[in-house]
Amino acid sequence: MRKIAFLLVFLVGIFNISFAVEDVLAEVVDIKFAKKVKNKQPAGVSEVFPNDIKKVYCWTRIRAFKVPTYVIHEWYYKDMKMASVKLNITYPLFRTWSSKKIVPRWVGDWKVIVKDENGNIIAIKSFLIQEK
Repeated sequence: MRKIAFLLVFLVGIFNISFAVEDVLAEVVDIKFAKKVKNKQPAGVSEVFPNDIKKVYCWTRIRAFKVPTYVIHEWYYKDMKMASVKLNITYPLFRTWSSKKIVPRWVGDWKVIVKDENGNIIAIKSFLIQEK
């Protein structure tokens, strides 16, 4: 009887693990913040920007486990959601980016949360806007 119970627990554990993996539709291979994107590559990469910057880009390289799909870049300033951008993914390895206009008074901590089509958080990265 114990062997059967152990086998059932083991099989349920395997099922749950495989289900969780199937539920994630993409992963972030790389994520960077930049002053601009040039030729599909981030340029002026940093994690600290002056408050007179007009726009910050969040560039991501995504590995999709199924295509087509999409990811969402959620931009947060001091834990307040400032923008949500849906980005279509059409190839298994795909570069994509979003940007956020920055107002000079928005000094402080920022972050972007990247989610897959199912709402799974697949990356979080922070940057700082500082007084010039």
